[in-house]
Amino acid sequence: MGKGTGPAAAEPENLGGTAIKPVGWDRTGLEAFKYLLYNPDTGEVLTRTPLSWLKITVFYAVYYSFLTAFWLGCLNIFFLTLPEVTSGPKWTMEASIIGTNPGVGLRPASTNKRIDSQMFVLKKGDTNKVGTDEHGEGDLNIDYAIRMQKFLEVYTKEASAGYESFDLASLDECQKFPYGFIGTEEDKEVSPCIFIKFNKIWDWKPTPLNATDLEDPEDLLPEAVKEHVKVQEDKDNVWINCDGRYPADKEALKDMKYFPASRAIPAKYFPFNGGKANADFNGGKNYHSPLVAIKIKPTTVGQLIHVECRAYFQGVKHDTKHKLGLVQFEVMITEN
Repeated sequence: MGKGTGPAAAEPENLGGTAIKPVGWDRTGLEAFKYLLYNPDTGEVLTRTPLSWLKITVFYAVYYSFLTAFWLGCLNIFFLTLPEVTSGPKWTMEASIIGTNPGVGLRPASTNKRIDSQMFVLKKGDTNKVGTDEHGEGDLNIDYAIRMQKFLEVYTKEASAGYESFDLASLDECQKFPYGFIGTEEDKEVSPCIFIKFNKIWDWKPTPLNATDLEDPEDLLPEAVKEHVKVQEDKDNVWINCDGRYPADKEALKDMKYFPASRAIPAKYFPFNGGKANADFNGGKNYHSPLVAIKIKPTTVGQLIHVECRAYFQGVKHDTKHKLGLVQFEVMITEN
């Protein structure tokens, strides 16, 4: 029979279970901390029995041992795929991402702070010979010269066996410090020497232009380059041609000089098969990157001169977007 619902009906019964509170639930403060460290009732240390600690220690010791062995095995397999240092990169020439169309480099390099800049900003008539620091990490005229001097240190030693030594004397006016970046007592005008080089590609050897290339009417060789190459006795070279990118730049570069005057990078310096900047380090080979210097004589203060230098050899590709086969930079003279 159901229960009544009237005012005289009995109070409803409570349904549900009763929670059982564990031993020590009311411990607080220092007492609770002591029981956390060691519970005399159960023998637990930091909430685990010694047997529990033993099991979990053994489990993780085995687990991480297998994990370490697996990692070392994978690392060893990776090292097995690497060629010997003396063998060079595994992928070279057409098989590599770099390919066979080297970029054209520029020296002196920018400071570390402006590593992505190719602009030379120089002060007119500057004769200061004190650099920002010993590495030339600054924006003074002399800093450019210091960075160039450090780059050329490798040329003070003979190239290693199998490589040709580059004779800095071929750079004539641009062979000695401060390379025109500061004025001298004889000539206070700033006439910087900018050095052009090839980026290194392992095993790459250029094929010089031949008579057919020079006479091909469909060839995109500039006439100035064709005429220059035709009158050179030694044609086993890569040729460098620099010019202004815009009409005003071409006018500003009318007094530009090349060193050597042949504008040539001899093919005898290739291929590159490894080398270090310091041949005494770890048995590294000393390689001399061949150079062509251009001496610029800016006359208009504040004019930004846009310069583009291109390399010419058989199969070269010129791409201004990806800087293939060429280099672009700017030179500006400011008031001191």
